[in-house]
Amino acid sequence: MEKIQRILIATDFSPRGERAVQRAALLASEHAAELYLLHVLPTLPLEVFKHLIAETPLETEQRLYNRAKIALQGRAEMLASKGIRVKHHVAIGRAHLEINRCAQSHHADLIVIGDQGESFAREFFLGTTASKTLRTGHHPLLIVKQESRDKYKHVLVPVDFSKNSLNALEMALKVMMDASIHVLHVVEMPLGQKMKQAGYDADRVDHYREEMLTHAREGMEKIVSDYVHGGRRVASIIEYGRAPDTIREKTQALDIDLIVIGKRGQTELDEALFGSVTKHILYETPCDVLVVNP
Repeated sequence: MEKIQRILIATDFSPRGERAVQRAALLASEHAAELYLLHVLPTLPLEVFKHLIAETPLETEQRLYNRAKIALQGRAEMLASKGIRVKHHVAIGRAHLEINRCAQSHHADLIVIGDQGESFAREFFLGTTASKTLRTGHHPLLIVKQESRDKYKHVLVPVDFSKNSLNALEMALKVMMDASIHVLHVVEMPLGQKMKQAGYDADRVDHYREEMLTHAREGMEKIVSDYVHGGRRVASIIEYGRAPDTIREKTQALDIDLIVIGKRGQTELDEALFGSVTKHILYETPCDVLVVNP
């Protein structure tokens, strides 16, 4: 399978940004990929300059730009000393627009960005850089939450057999070349509960449950046949339950350090942002999350 060739890492020089840089560097080394290091300097509003006497807006912006460029160059040189091919750029504008623009112009295979710290779960759906980048872009986005000390070892890919979830599996196999991949399908029984409430007997409900399980097994067998090649370590898991709860439980039980999920599954983009399963994963799991756009 083709390797990742170009990775864009957006950093704001914060600790979470530095975690993302380290993860991007690990991936770049693993794939022998070129790394594009990006910092976006926001356009300063006029109010900022009301208390600046000695400088004009242009002078202040230039000073901030020069500082950012020096800081970014220092990180680029550090990465280059490890044998990574690095380019760096300071852009001025709105972060998510510049990130997607840079990813598009450099034909990036992957964007890497840090999470939003302790308030990530709350802020993600209120318009952070990560959410806006996902909402307006078309590139896979890796959101780094944890320290990056080693390659990913255990990857979880929830699938619902939709095209978008299969794209996520394909991306997981492409990006994580040495990790063990756990493909999870959760069989939910909302109709089964309604059947019980409507007075259907247990045998009828059990028959319906068995049909769903058979469908899931056939789907998993096809996934393994179509997508898994070359002796990759892939385990298929089928569980009954509620998808977000099961994903969270499996993340803990299997010591998962990365979840790869499609931006949309069978459910269309909802009013808040994404499908509910994706939202719960971003809220409730401690590991890194790679969201694959359709």
